[in-house]
Amino acid sequence: MSITVTEHTGDVSALHDIWEKGFASVNAAYSLPPATFESLLSAPLATVFVARLHASDEPVGFALTYLIRSGGEGNPAAQHYKGSLAALVVHPRHRGCGVGGALHDAALTSLEVSVQSSFARSTPPPTEGELQLGSIFPRIFPGLPVLDELKPTKEWFTKRGWTFPGSQAIDLYGRVPTGVDQEQWKEDAKAHGITFRPANPDDEAAVMVLEKEFDSYTGWPDMFPRFFAAGKAGDIHLAFSRDGEVIGATLAALAPSPLHDVLAWPATLGKQCAAIACVGVSVKARGTGAGTGICASALQDLEARGADGCFIDWVGMKGFYERFGLERWQAPYWDGGRKVLPRT
Repeated sequence: MSITVTEHTGDVSALHDIWEKGFASVNAAYSLPPATFESLLSAPLATVFVARLHASDEPVGFALTYLIRSGGEGNPAAQHYKGSLAALVVHPRHRGCGVGGALHDAALTSLEVSVQSSFARSTPPPTEGELQLGSIFPRIFPGLPVLDELKPTKEWFTKRGWTFPGSQAIDLYGRVPTGVDQEQWKEDAKAHGITFRPANPDDEAAVMVLEKEFDSYTGWPDMFPRFFAAGKAGDIHLAFSRDGEVIGATLAALAPSPLHDVLAWPATLGKQCAAIACVGVSVKARGTGAGTGICASALQDLEARGADGCFIDWVGMKGFYERFGLERWQAPYWDGGRKVLPRT
């Protein structure tokens, strides 16, 4: 039996069927609408590898990879790419015959070459790069779901050189209104003279000054300019000091938005499902309640705008968002990755 792996272009319906039978069958909540699935496969810097048992056959598995700049546009040391193996799925009928391994090797080779080739984009060039099992933006999962059915999958990746440091992350979801009095979570900030409101187009320069503090975060600083460019300034929520300085910002968006474009799951949770992401407070304002307050205020604003639910993705802090009435959505994720060394 020969396995042919090629880059995919064109119709994705067969690949969507593989996702539904190969992954959504593990957990029905992981079913993806066809339009969402197609947008994830056609995103910028995405590559889709398809396996066939014979060159003319229907696909029996696929792997999806992304490249993303390691840091913000203003960080010269983080202009190289980070690579992501966002998905690797084999049709259940064709598991155990080398399809997954062939897809993995093709995707891994492509990612390593692309990341190595991008080192020259950064000043100074990095001494090593990173690959993530999961993805940042666009994002299906940030890691491998912690499910009994996927424990053999974790072992499979470990044998192929991926490491799992033991840390886990979660997504959260809650109906809006959450049933929690959000005003209580703004009291500390109010005592420090901090106020909150949605952004407007005139706030862009001040927001980008704040986001320079997060230039080492992959994907994060680049999201805010996308919202301003798309005319979605109101989907950014801000915290202001007593002197009127922007000291905190978060994305708090209703669809359609640039954030909904790159997250898989809000679209499955309702047309009015909001999303909160990239919550950041200036170092000089930490300990003032600004972080808690901006989340509470953002949830109040989303409720006033008609949100009926809110999704918050990829959270490592335990207990922070739960105070607002949100709960863990589906399984946690094993963090997984591997290093990429320069070519010798």
